[in-house]
Order: sequence, then C-alpha cells, then structure tokens
Amino acid sequence: MHTTIIITFGLILLALMLFIGEEIGFSRQTLTYSFVVLWFALTLINGAVGMVSAGQPFSTELVVGSAVFGVPVAAMVLFMVLSAET
Repeated sequence: MHTTIIITFGLILLALMLFIGEEIGFSRQTLTYSFVVLWFALTLINGAVGMVSAGQPFSTELVVGSAVFGVPVAAMVLFMVLSAET
C-alpha cells in the first residue's frame, strides 16, 4: 500500500510541476529535468528510510524503488510524447 501511495504522490507532483511550471513560464525541458532529479532524490530518501526504519533489505528496496521511480517518469515521457504530436 505504501508503494501505491508514493507512486500516486509522484504522479501528483509531476502534474503540479508541469501545470504550475508552465504557468510561471518555465520550458518543458527545464521542468522535465527538474522533475527527474527531484523525484530521484525523493526515491532515494524513501528507500533509505525503508532500509533504516522498516528493516527492508537492499535488494527489496532496489526493486521497489525502481518501480516507484519508473512509473512517474514513464508517465512524464508518455505525456511529453503525446503532447509533442499535437
């Protein structure tokens, strides 16, 4: 359940960054690079907390962290590809 919540948070963060960033006037390229760096850092922090406080092994956190990082980034790539065609 925790993984689903974190992935949902990532998708919400992506939507907010793209919407607010474009309203402010940032380019999509800047927003995408910023999101990837920010989301990678947050994924690493989430994995470290899981290892330290929950006692999860590194291999488990690596697999779950890949999914947590990958789903919002894949959604971002899909959005960029679909919005570039219009």
